[in-house]
Amino acid sequence: MIVIGERKIKIGIALSGGGYRAAAFHLGVFRKLKQLRILDKLDVISTISGGSIAGAYYLLNKDDFDKFEISFTSNLQKSVVKRIIFHWRFLTPIFLFLGISWILFYDPFKFEFSKKITILSFAFIFIIGVLFQFKILSFSQLKIKAYKKIFFKDLKISDLPDSPAIALNATNLSTGTLWTFSKNKTSDSSYEYPKDGGNSIKFNCSDMPIAIAVASSTSVPVPFDPILIDKKYYENLNDFNRIKPRLIDGGLYDNQGIHKISQPNSSYSCDIILVSDGSQPFNNLFKSSNTFFILYRGIDVMMRKIKNLQFIRDVYSANREIAYFSLDWKYNLCVEEFIRAARKGQVFPAVLSYHGLTDQILKKPTSEIVSFINNKINYMGIIEKGLSNEEISKVSKIGTNLTALKKTEIDLLSRHAETLTDLQINLYCPTLTNNIKK
Repeated sequence: MIVIGERKIKIGIALSGGGYRAAAFHLGVFRKLKQLRILDKLDVISTISGGSIAGAYYLLNKDDFDKFEISFTSNLQKSVVKRIIFHWRFLTPIFLFLGISWILFYDPFKFEFSKKITILSFAFIFIIGVLFQFKILSFSQLKIKAYKKIFFKDLKISDLPDSPAIALNATNLSTGTLWTFSKNKTSDSSYEYPKDGGNSIKFNCSDMPIAIAVASSTSVPVPFDPILIDKKYYENLNDFNRIKPRLIDGGLYDNQGIHKISQPNSSYSCDIILVSDGSQPFNNLFKSSNTFFILYRGIDVMMRKIKNLQFIRDVYSANREIAYFSLDWKYNLCVEEFIRAARKGQVFPAVLSYHGLTDQILKKPTSEIVSFINNKINYMGIIEKGLSNEEISKVSKIGTNLTALKKTEIDLLSRHAETLTDLQINLYCPTLTNNIKK
């Protein structure tokens, strides 16, 4: 928080989903905010999926930034996926299925199964596996174990600092809205006024392992099963029979993490907002070879629609200072996009005034305004250590999963984020650059 006169201005940052790639990108954002002396002024960190890994890990280590940076970089080189697929709870049902199939089809013990028995037995095993998939093999539970091993150990939500507040967001399949974990409040707005007409349903998750909260935020549907809330986390144990939250990846509702900090009626609402987007850019080329790919494409389309709606409502807004930046953005286009938004009345008036962008100047050719702005913000100095366009294209193609990253990939992603953070803050959030000494 910063204070201007008698006014207290809350600062919030949204960290998007996007697996390890997004987490490495957000690392660079933290680094630049530290250099700009903004990091310690943050009031709220709102996170989704991969952003939840970065946000939670930073807050647990915020008192020693150098240690945080070194350990987080090291941990991102350890694969969650590898720990899942080589866990005995994953391998046991796989080998058991293969063993039974081998016995049924090859009959090594001379049981002399009829063809009908073989087919029916195989079909029965397959159907049982589909119907009770999450009972037999829970990928989410294995991911929780991996998160504990790599990132969070046995630390609990109560171990998080009081400030800045963190909102670890997941999607509640039961209500179709956001479920948010934080140190002082865990809630789903739908439970404030339950449909059964009863009292509000409240939760106390202070003793919940952070790994469970982060796993809830990162449980991408299809491979990962929904995470349930144990009865012990209900303030009123009788409420356990009233509702059944089912938590999956927060990206299905809000993949940029901006919702909580941009809504006026939210307890997390902020006056100045930064949005770090390391999610997967929408690819206009699509080839379908099976139902699985179509399902994932459908999820991508849905998330793109949500993102576009959030841009219209929250990002392209003249109501506050808000700096958004995406991993696939090239630096020169950021200034051109700022000018376009200014011409369309989508930039906070005080920001236009700071940059001296009067209506008369905005009518000048774009090239002249670009030169004017570049001089104003020291554009060449900002991008001096940034990535080339080829390197930006390269890091944009890194997968958004939970497999290990190379050190070189982490360095490129974080360095790119540093540059974009500096550039967009200077363009869209002059209150921060003017009121916090560098």
